[in-house]
Formats: sequence, C-alpha cells, structure tokens
Amino acid sequence: MRNIKTRQGFEFWDKLNAIPRFSFLLAPSGSRIQKFEDVSGNWIDVHEAQKVMDAAQDEINELRERLERLQPKAVVS
Repeated sequence: MRNIKTRQGFEFWDKLNAIPRFSFLLAPSGSRIQKFEDVSGNWIDVHEAQKVMDAAQDEINELRERLERLQPKAVVS
C-alpha cells in the first residue's frame, strides 16, 4: 500500500527523482556544448538511473518469487 504522506511505497520514485538533472547549452563561442546542473533540466545520468532501476527490478523479482511459492500450482490435465 502506498502512503503519500510517509512516502512509503515511493522509495524508488524518490531515488530516481533525487538524481541530479542537467541541461545543455551551446557556448557563446558556438564551438562547444556546456553541461550544467539544473533542477528544471531534462537530462539525468543514465548510470545512476540504471542503479535505481536495477534495485527496483531486483525487488520485483523477489516479490514475484515469493508470490509464486505461496500460490498453489494449477494442475493441467
């Protein structure tokens, strides 16, 4: 169950949103692109995001395994 007030159930969402955001601008000289941290930026570090998603997928897989062990197997005849 998710509880928005305590943020229970939103742990992975919160971790993903905590990753710094970046924006990119063309330098005034026009010869290079500048990257800077910006809370309204649309870019995040893919490696940091992958760490969060890997942890989320591990938890999903663990819960699926638990559920599978608890559910009785259907007998197909």
